[in-house]
Amino acid sequence: MRPKLIVIFVSVFAVFSSVAVAVSPVSVAQGRQLFERNWTARNPQLGGDGLGPLFNGQSCVACHHQGGVGGSGDSRFNALTLGIESMKITGGPVDNDVIAGIVRAFHPGFISTDGTMTNTLVLSHHGGSPMFQSARAEILSQIDSLFSGEGGPSESAEVRRAYATPILFQQKVGRYNVLIRARLFQRNTTSMFGSGLIDNITGQQIEAQAKLQKQHPEISGRPATLKSGRYGKFGWRGNIASLLDFVDQACAAEVGLETTRKKQPLDPTTPDYRNTTTDIKDDQIIAMRDFLAALPRPTRELPVDSQRLAEVNRGEQLFASVGCSICHVPNMGPAEGIYSDILLHDMGYPSIDLNPAEPYIVRTTPESRVVAVDVVSRTKGMGTYYGGSAEISVDRVERIRGSASGRESRSNSVQRYFEFSAPTRPLVRSEVVKLRSETFEAKTEQQVQRDGAFRGSFTKTTEGVFRRDDYVRLTYEPTQFNQEWRTPPLWGLRDSAPYMHDGRAETVLEAIAMHDGESAGTRDRFLQLPLADRHAVLAFLDTLVAPPTAPQQSD
Repeated sequence: MRPKLIVIFVSVFAVFSSVAVAVSPVSVAQGRQLFERNWTARNPQLGGDGLGPLFNGQSCVACHHQGGVGGSGDSRFNALTLGIESMKITGGPVDNDVIAGIVRAFHPGFISTDGTMTNTLVLSHHGGSPMFQSARAEILSQIDSLFSGEGGPSESAEVRRAYATPILFQQKVGRYNVLIRARLFQRNTTSMFGSGLIDNITGQQIEAQAKLQKQHPEISGRPATLKSGRYGKFGWRGNIASLLDFVDQACAAEVGLETTRKKQPLDPTTPDYRNTTTDIKDDQIIAMRDFLAALPRPTRELPVDSQRLAEVNRGEQLFASVGCSICHVPNMGPAEGIYSDILLHDMGYPSIDLNPAEPYIVRTTPESRVVAVDVVSRTKGMGTYYGGSAEISVDRVERIRGSASGRESRSNSVQRYFEFSAPTRPLVRSEVVKLRSETFEAKTEQQVQRDGAFRGSFTKTTEGVFRRDDYVRLTYEPTQFNQEWRTPPLWGLRDSAPYMHDGRAETVLEAIAMHDGESAGTRDRFLQLPLADRHAVLAFLDTLVAPPTAPQQSD
């Protein structure tokens, strides 16, 4: 069973009027200490291994610091993932063992501990064995970009250079000729100011916003739908439903702190290593959530000069008139001044990332089955903290674009050659996900049938313990999920450079020019404005600043 989080009942309202939830000052203070804490390897408090073994930062504030504790981070702190775009293997019969050996030669991190091969992996900045560090250095050596000591590119120009550089693995491995084409993808650190307000945006408010956009000729945002039935509100892909989930996953993925629900990243070169226990307690996760929920929302810094104020006001009107406010909605429920609809939008091919958004669930159909308890049902989830991934397997080749259909020689999952291309849309139109299970005793067929459709043969001697499994069939709309991104809130914009999901834009003007896909029309209308009008829009955006009451980092 999944452990239940301890609920901390709040006692007083936080001092900030913009905070959406009531939290205990003690919990907020504890959360701030944990957020700023420099974690070390080994954890004397819990007996776990503490920091790592793989991590991107030694503390949360190491990346979240612009404009104050909890702000964004520049490109030096970008998280890195490696994604295989395509693979071709020729030279003899190919099965999954052959593919595993070849993928392992490229980088062992593409193979999980259960043997599943996926096309994306996280290249953590720090930690790992000398073999892991060597493999990471070999990958990055193929990219003509300058990387910082923190792990990410030194500036936006280097982000763009890294994104545009293909990573090729073209070798002869044994009898096989191999060509793997991969790319480096990045995620810029998001600001957490006002996150308590975002956490309190309701599903109904998200649905209402999506419904409004259905009537728009260019824009078609959709909710980030999760298999749990909730809507995602956090993360660049909107793949995290709540602020508590965000903290839980970030502790594991970014700092290597194993929680009761999320495993820390493992070094693929030491697959037998296991943490003996958790590294951070549930009440500590909740305290950090409370601290982030208590962070004030960003605000407006309006010019005192009347002429400049008039320009800002005109810029805000132009911002709406060209269509920017269709996605960058000024208010979403309690999040007033957010300038985001919290929806996913197709931003065009130039913004692809092979850690895709969650598929768009358009219909859910409940199902139930009754089985004998010795029948086990397993569902493999391919999702990660940064997004999903595609499984690489001979057995799935017919569902992968570029599978050389009609020229295959299949026998016990063996082929004459193998081709893989990263999917641009979900590989399935629907799938069944287990929700819950319960056991019951039965002696007659009628008792069993009363509790659900029995999957199996029933005889007069069939009796004992049965298990009822409740499922839901999820039906997907095949959106181009590699290109879909959550509309980033613009509040605090001036103090959160660089821009776009990977920090490729150094300025706001560059970020606007990089919009594509659904936003191409809006981008073009802005760029066609007279120079004075473009300056007015930029002047308006420059008034969106980090909260002046944000806590500053302790010395």
